[in-house]
Amino acid sequence: MTKDLTSGSPLKVILLFSLPLVLGNLFQQFYALADTIIVGRFCGVSALASVGATGSVNYLILGFVIGVCNGFAIPIAQLFGARDYSDLRRHVANAAWLCIAGSVVLTISTVALTRPMMQLMQTPDDIIDGAVIYIGWIFAGIPFIFLYNMVAAIMRALGDSKTPLYFLILTSALNIGLDLLFIIPFQMGVLGAALATDISQVISGVLSFIYLSRKFDVLKMQKSDFAYSKKACARLLGIGIPMGLQCSITAIGSVIMQWAVNVLGSTAVAAVTAAGKTQGLLTVPMESVGTAMATYAGQNLGASRMDRVRQGVNSAMLIILIYGVASAFVLHFTDVQIMSLF
Repeated sequence: MTKDLTSGSPLKVILLFSLPLVLGNLFQQFYALADTIIVGRFCGVSALASVGATGSVNYLILGFVIGVCNGFAIPIAQLFGARDYSDLRRHVANAAWLCIAGSVVLTISTVALTRPMMQLMQTPDDIIDGAVIYIGWIFAGIPFIFLYNMVAAIMRALGDSKTPLYFLILTSALNIGLDLLFIIPFQMGVLGAALATDISQVISGVLSFIYLSRKFDVLKMQKSDFAYSKKACARLLGIGIPMGLQCSITAIGSVIMQWAVNVLGSTAVAAVTAAGKTQGLLTVPMESVGTAMATYAGQNLGASRMDRVRQGVNSAMLIILIYGVASAFVLHFTDVQIMSLF
């Protein structure tokens, strides 16, 4: 199930590796998008604003988780490119220990601080209770967000970008079905939307972990592989923490903007929510190419192929430039139609 990215045309390799990532990230976006559309359609503007008011805080925390997991995968990709499978397994095991510790700390702290965070952002009084319920339950699922994203990042580091997509298609469909079930007949409102997302993430994380442990022979662990390694943890954290902070620092601007919008009332929050979800969907391909480049560069660096790393960077920049121009053109002429979905 592994794939070597150190041979072949860099442009073709990056494109083919990126396409499943694009589709996978789109389906991951559907977790939040389905909540937003279904809540807006069946629960009204106030409920939509409750979900939307949590968007920036949600991205601030969960973006950090995703960034850390993608960072942890870079040394794994380098070791795979260097064919050092023993050290690769040691890094995978230590990445798991770090994810477990991080998930415990983040879950307890974020759930405990949910209402203070919403109050600090001046969330309107008529939607703050719904916002606290929604984001509190989303944060309760952080361990499984860690689980899925770490497993998916390891698969990509080993050259498999398709399998995470299959799990996301399945769980995204489940998320939408549970949204409709909890919100319409059960009338659970924003709580139903949050629980639907949590259940979907649990299934995605557990199934992908079972698949990883059974199908990737290179990861057949020995007892010695699970031992704590200070060197491995330092290497993992040295890349994972900066990548996590990169996502969080980007999200700080969104938090500040959300604070300013909250002052304008729940209707403005709902409007910005719809626009923000659209922007998130359109930027997915760019983020996916960046993720693909992390794996591509990692494997080629491990194989000491710096010429291919440079070629890959140029190819990725060309892909992003073409897509950026095309997406701006499409959005300019379809903005009203897209907003009407909400």
